[in-house]
Amino acid sequence: MKQAFFATILLFAGNMVAQNRSISFDSSNLEHSFTKAKSDNRLIFVDCYTSWCGPCKEMSKFVFTQDSVADFFNAHFVNVKLDMEKGEGPAIQKEFHVEAFPTYLLLNSNRKLIYRFVGAMPADTFLAKIKKGMDTLNRVAILNERYNSGERTKDLLREYIKIKIEGMEMSIGEKVAGEYFSMLTPKEKVMPENWFLFGENRYSLYLSNVHSRTFMYLADHWRDFVKTNGREVVENKMRHMYQRIAEFCLHGWYLKDRLKNPIPYDKTEFDRYRAQIKSTDFKDKAQLTTLMNIAQAACEKDTERVTTLMIENIGGFSSENQQVGFAYMSMFNATQLRQNPQLRRVIDNIIQSNRNENLVRFAKSL
Repeated sequence: MKQAFFATILLFAGNMVAQNRSISFDSSNLEHSFTKAKSDNRLIFVDCYTSWCGPCKEMSKFVFTQDSVADFFNAHFVNVKLDMEKGEGPAIQKEFHVEAFPTYLLLNSNRKLIYRFVGAMPADTFLAKIKKGMDTLNRVAILNERYNSGERTKDLLREYIKIKIEGMEMSIGEKVAGEYFSMLTPKEKVMPENWFLFGENRYSLYLSNVHSRTFMYLADHWRDFVKTNGREVVENKMRHMYQRIAEFCLHGWYLKDRLKNPIPYDKTEFDRYRAQIKSTDFKDKAQLTTLMNIAQAACEKDTERVTTLMIENIGGFSSENQQVGFAYMSMFNATQLRQNPQLRRVIDNIIQSNRNENLVRFAKSL
């Protein structure tokens, strides 16, 4: 026990060695930074941040101030820090499709993008990524060059879409995914190598989310996808999407696109969802149909019907489908949830069903 204690103390002591240096950022304008980079034969590192971005602040405080990071960046780059909402920031954000924060850009002195990556990370990971990007033959640079030169082979497009989404260039990734989808024959669409366009994976938030034509295609042709990708992954994706549609409607997100632009309400969408569900042989198809009825009522702002449907059905839902209870309760404040008799009936039915552990715990806390 004592040995473990002293080992822990030594570990912390080792990590508390003073860090005296930090990345030195060029405070002049960006054009000056390009000129300096050309004269010094260096690349430009751009930290794209916003004042409200928590991970950006973490990187500035805990990673940019580590000696190993500071020494490497100060020796190899002209370093620039740009607020994407002020000064030169908005123009750079538009030019380089910065859609998440923090985003890190490596540019050459001719303003050409060499590499990019995103997010908060430990110092060793940060250094590894930037060193990878310094290689002019890095994958990002090569794929950009091939695509921009006009190549449109299917192998290239598959990789290009993925690398754009991973780099949080969502608008480009979505655009190229649309191009690629249109190139594919029905037989090609259902092949496993193209499941990333349709399935539940790291790309699905941007490629196969609510309102996406890829999901609608999957739901209309699900039997063909089952033959090539297996029943479990196809069924799980479809079920998850119908649950998400209901949650989006209850949260008030369904009638907005990813950029929060309004989308007009269209009743026929819910008719189509119900028809898709009816065509399946899912064991919980009746529950999924009810979720679509709840979703439609929420989009029509018919809160009374939403509550009636919840009272009648939430207790009989599977644990997975009961997740909609969280979104439903977010429609009301704590006082309403405690005092409104109809809302209490929903809560009591959740507790009595005792299916979804987290939801039951939350319901009991009200």
